Amino acid sequence: MSRLFYEERDELPRLNFEVDDSNHGKSYFEKVAKLVPTEIIAGYIALINLVPLIQLQITKEWVYLIIFFLCLILTPIYLNSFAIKGKSKKIHLVVSSFGFIFWAYSISGSVVLPSIYDSALSSIFLIAFSLISGIIPLKK
Repeated sequence: MSRLFYEERDELPRLNFEVDDSNHGKSYFEKVAKLVPTEIIAGYIALINLVPLIQLQITKEWVYLIIFFLCLILTPIYLNSFAIKGKSKKIHLVVSSFGFIFWAYSISGSVVLPSIYDSALSSIFLIAFSLISGIIPLKK
């Protein structure tokens, strides 16, 4: 099974959550799940949880920033390694990178960016990302 999602039909996905025999609903949720870079997010969580063990306070701030950008850069690189040759991947990699940003803000924003973190806003971002990413065609 590919780590990237590839459209099987030519029509645009619809926001239809009803279960039917054609598996359109299952396909939508599978697509949204594959657009979330879960492996990178798991690594991000592990790294972020190690930062409080650092002794120097000024170093912690830089390490948070380095971890964020490292994982952001690794997201398209990692997912590209799972792409099937000859299949489109550019939009998938861009959307997944945005997904990482929203998840990172939601997961660690209260610690890394306490002055601009808002839990309601992070929830809005994640829900909006899930709704929008599911209807983006991934054929290009």
